[in-house]
Amino acid sequence: MRKLIVLTLAALGLLLVASAAPALASPKTFSVHPSGGDDTRAIQAAFNAAVAAGPGSVVQLGAGQFYTNTIFVQNFRGCFRGAGKGKTLIDTLQGLGSGQPVVTVMPGVEPFPFLFGFSRGRVRVSAMTCNITATSPAAPWVDDGNATTALDTVFLVTGNASSAFRCVAFPADAGDEYGFNVAADITVQGWTQFNSSGQPIVLKPTGGRHSVSRCRFAGDEGVVAAGLTNGNLVVGGSPRGQNVFDMVGYGCVLFDNSHSQIRVSDNQMQSSQGENVLLWQGWVAGFGGALPALPAPHYLVTHNHILASGAAGGVWVEDDSPLLSKANRLRAVIAGNRFDLQNDGADAGIDGFFARGVWVVHNRFSGIGLAAVTLDAASYFSWMPSAPTSGWKLIGNDVGGLVASTDQGGPGAQIWLGPDATHCLVVGGCKPTTVLDQGTDDTLINVTPVTDPPAAAATPMNALKQLKQLKGMMRP
Repeated sequence: MRKLIVLTLAALGLLLVASAAPALASPKTFSVHPSGGDDTRAIQAAFNAAVAAGPGSVVQLGAGQFYTNTIFVQNFRGCFRGAGKGKTLIDTLQGLGSGQPVVTVMPGVEPFPFLFGFSRGRVRVSAMTCNITATSPAAPWVDDGNATTALDTVFLVTGNASSAFRCVAFPADAGDEYGFNVAADITVQGWTQFNSSGQPIVLKPTGGRHSVSRCRFAGDEGVVAAGLTNGNLVVGGSPRGQNVFDMVGYGCVLFDNSHSQIRVSDNQMQSSQGENVLLWQGWVAGFGGALPALPAPHYLVTHNHILASGAAGGVWVEDDSPLLSKANRLRAVIAGNRFDLQNDGADAGIDGFFARGVWVVHNRFSGIGLAAVTLDAASYFSWMPSAPTSGWKLIGNDVGGLVASTDQGGPGAQIWLGPDATHCLVVGGCKPTTVLDQGTDDTLINVTPVTDPPAAAATPMNALKQLKQLKGMMRP
């Protein structure tokens, strides 16, 4: 018994000594306060110090207006945060006046101008507003064949980095429908690109885990994922993580990703000129065998409230890869969304081209537009072969509240299977569903077939797509 008491007292003594020992140093916070002028050096120095301090460090921006040129950080594993949306404001140096330096490209990192770039590491960005005020914040560069002085993206994540964006706001960018001063707000980037001289720049594949929640977007493009390989991206993800997209152009652009899981869910989305969600696998990667074909990504678009007004559409699904390689590289499920169409009749809630095996399940459509779902595949380039849009499953969708417009040569039916649609399944929901089936070997269950109206026969679906391109809104 005496030995037990002694051992117990010894153990208590060790605990007291351990509790009295100094705690391990907590990760350091590197604070930056606005100077009223050029804050580039101060912000870059804070990031450099945070990288040197190791994982868990924080770069903290105080309240006020910051003006900065390009900030590029490698191997940062920590937080970049402000004092709150509307409290910490970030602009380029051009916001100080036209005599200030413009944002330029960083050769070997990214062929297009960006404001904040993160390569490798793991960054969490929160509690700030990025409001780019100058009409021409960047040096001239070429975007999709057109000269521009816009900023390509505010935040760039590349080189196998992981990222989380939370409570970040991007107010409406200066410019008009064809002249934005910012192309995209957040970009996860990693693929072969071409610089302004047409020379290829091979960037390392970007993997990692990425999330965007409780953010607000406005302008041309909100969230872009291009070349995400073996990665994961969640935009929204839950009602508490809901993002708000109030776009003229595109909400989410998901382009040439591979072996990745990407989910866009529980968001409030509206657009007046582009697509709320663009799912696109390009044919360039297989052109001439110069680049390897990319394995399929998996997209899930679910439980979003999507408003398409003006010349906008809801979800655009296009897989150009089989046009040359004959192999599809896109897999998608679109389920449980609420679509409200109030557009010019040239766009549907869901437009499908070339893609195969897409599931469209239990969505609800209302308003007036081209149709709830349109599927076709006629190639709009004369030198490029066509590929079928096949194997789609349209099951249990509520289209009862949608009026199919014929203003742009639409079908007058709530679902339109175009001439090159094949082996698609349409199962009507609880309300009447009208279907114009111009395809082959399609299966229609619990729907009301309609005859081929003169308007649809005179205006093939690819002509409607050409109309969309002429509006200048097909830029990935």
